[in-house]
Amino acid sequence: MNKLFFLPAALYFSTCAYSQVLNCNDNVCLIEEHGGQMPVGEIYNVVSPVGTASVKPIEQAPRLKSLDGKTIAIVGGSFMASVTHSELKRLVLKEYPTAKVYVLSEIGSAGVFPGPGIHRKSVEDFQNRLKELGVDAVISGNGGCGLCTPKETGSSIAAEYIGIPSVTIAGPGFSEQVAITSANNGVRVSRVAKYPGAFTADSEETLRANTCNVLWPQIKEALTRPIDDAEYQTSGNAAFVDCRAAVYSGTIDDINRYFNEMNWGDGLPVVPPTMERINEFLKFGGVSYDTHIATLPIAHRNTLAIHVAACGVMAGCKPEYMPLLIAMTKAMGAPDFRRTLASTHAWNPYCWLNGPVARQLGIDCGQGEISEEANMSIGRFMNLALKNLSGYYVKRDRMGTFGYLMPWCLVEDEAACKRIGWEPYHVRTGLNLSDNAVTVSSALMWGNNMTPSTDDPERIMQLMAWDITERCQFALGSGNSTHTGL
Repeated sequence: MNKLFFLPAALYFSTCAYSQVLNCNDNVCLIEEHGGQMPVGEIYNVVSPVGTASVKPIEQAPRLKSLDGKTIAIVGGSFMASVTHSELKRLVLKEYPTAKVYVLSEIGSAGVFPGPGIHRKSVEDFQNRLKELGVDAVISGNGGCGLCTPKETGSSIAAEYIGIPSVTIAGPGFSEQVAITSANNGVRVSRVAKYPGAFTADSEETLRANTCNVLWPQIKEALTRPIDDAEYQTSGNAAFVDCRAAVYSGTIDDINRYFNEMNWGDGLPVVPPTMERINEFLKFGGVSYDTHIATLPIAHRNTLAIHVAACGVMAGCKPEYMPLLIAMTKAMGAPDFRRTLASTHAWNPYCWLNGPVARQLGIDCGQGEISEEANMSIGRFMNLALKNLSGYYVKRDRMGTFGYLMPWCLVEDEAACKRIGWEPYHVRTGLNLSDNAVTVSSALMWGNNMTPSTDDPERIMQLMAWDITERCQFALGSGNSTHTGL
């Protein structure tokens, strides 16, 4: 369902599934050589592109002294949980006969833990059920993919919020996602029991053996070992007294090395985000540096205009794109837009533009459009924003098996639409033809077009339906779109 957001503005931008209206001399280092002075590079003073955390860490309850006589909830239903969890129940009751065990069917689960200001009834119901049954500890699992891991971690986070110790079971490659997901939601210490392989690759016999010999000792320790100061996690959200203060000074090569070390870049050279360049973006956006733009999941970072501008500078965008970048940032904050982005299926975010703004800014709508300079810089902004503004990091909480393409920026050819009597996308969502809109969404496949060799409309419809349902999960694309008016 589309949502319209309005800012005092003359321009409109929409984000595929959510709509939003918006307005549209450095020092030189010298060296002596052959009796003269030669410049070795300009020195740039750069700011951080990363917003500050909005979720305050909670005070976690002490771990249990023993599981003897305790009430344990074993929840979650992902990746062979029917086998591992039944074995865990048997092991708990065998070693601690006076303990009581509840399983998923008796107690439910929380699901993905919601961000600030978002209410999710499943979390509240799960927490109330834990209290009602007097649960002392929660075991949740199994985390074996990019989407199920946050879901199962959500039950552990929900338990920690009401003072109940927890442990999350995860497979190889997903234990760090448990830790980052927990830290992003205020739980700085997350205990993980690591399964020694892929859950679905093992036989039932092997699953039970690994549960007994590998998982169970880890789970007991996780629930009973006191929290050590060294365990405390940080979410990776940077916090500076003044976001305009320089965090680093150096040549362009120095800055690129530093940004890659800090995980602020994308592996390609970036334009140094100096306040001089950022101020040019702020002028075109009609905003002050400290204007709050959005609180972006999944790290729930307070993103200010300065952070949006910094990512725009780094991506090589022009200052006049700033209203568009603000609209994109607001749209990327929509919960439905980002829901699939952690998946091992590797959804690729992208955007498209409607309205006269694309023509005004020279953003291409012709053949090969996503490879044009303007389109590429806007797509790259999305790439940097996913990391610095949203907190998505490959191998940590963005779990696409083979990685990701660079996000792309399309423009609908509205002149062609008019010639064939086709309403542009933003008009079909309720905006006017003269409004400007940026739409953001995500896709699983790109450029693999089906070409039906028939002019029979019904047959074409059948072929498209087959292509969508049979090719792969969600086939041609997925993830709820988000559109924002400028």
